[in-house]
Amino acid sequence: MLINRFHYLFERSHAYAIGDVLGFKLEAQGLEIEIGIKPVGGVYIHEEIIPRMLDQLILDMKQNAEVRNPIVVDRNTSVVLDGMHRVAAIKKLGCRYLPACLVDYRSPRIQVGCWYRVVQDWVSDARLLNIFISLGLSVEPSSFDSALNELEARRATAALFTARNCHLIRAPKTDIVESYRWVKRFESIAEEQGLHIGYEMEHDAEWQVRSGKCSAALLVPRTTKEEVIRTALSGMVFTHKTTRHILPARPVNVNVPLDWLMGEKPMEEVERLLVEYLSGKKVMRLSKGSFYDGRRYDEELLVFR
Repeated sequence: MLINRFHYLFERSHAYAIGDVLGFKLEAQGLEIEIGIKPVGGVYIHEEIIPRMLDQLILDMKQNAEVRNPIVVDRNTSVVLDGMHRVAAIKKLGCRYLPACLVDYRSPRIQVGCWYRVVQDWVSDARLLNIFISLGLSVEPSSFDSALNELEARRATAALFTARNCHLIRAPKTDIVESYRWVKRFESIAEEQGLHIGYEMEHDAEWQVRSGKCSAALLVPRTTKEEVIRTALSGMVFTHKTTRHILPARPVNVNVPLDWLMGEKPMEEVERLLVEYLSGKKVMRLSKGSFYDGRRYDEELLVFR
């Protein structure tokens, strides 16, 4: 459901051709975006796949017979920035191609954030800290600002922030991939104990704790672009909800038919179909911070209608 009024997008958009391959190009908020087709096996994911989420997405794609939003991919390395589960679902459905939103990851207009874990139940600090202690990690008091600095410098694995206190969590090894594995272990134990863990943007999680909307937030380190690329190309993956990529503008509601992606047509023909299809649509702008399709976006949306 849209809560902001649509505005027509006046930034440039047009079809383009490179040799025999067609694509659709947009320029918005200083970022060049290309919407095209890529082979399913030609992209690299950087986060793990959660089976229950994958199953639900496959069901949704089957019911709607389309891929609603394109997968965000770095055009230079083919690393997937957003849409790991969509890639896996498209593979499971037997498709050979996927719709991609190609961007230059090197652009300073693209930022990398993270997802703080929020504890939605009312529990004591001691109970949460004991989970880390049971894992063999060290716990020490800290201020909120100091915790952020320690995480940024990779001298801490995580930090537990509550309305009254903040504690640093340290593991013997602070490698970024391993840090998120410790975070995942914490989540698993907390959920085994009947606690409910949610994911929020950094500022939203901090506000929820300070305003008493939740009992605690687990602050986590933010990855760099270089770490994302290196991890994906090495064949490794981060745990789920490690990165949050923020584009100045993101295309949504593209709705590419599944039968185009099944591989019965050459990829060049599918791209031509996509260009013709998108060229017949209006692109409208939904401002940053708006809710769309049940989610709040921290970036402007380019909505195809």
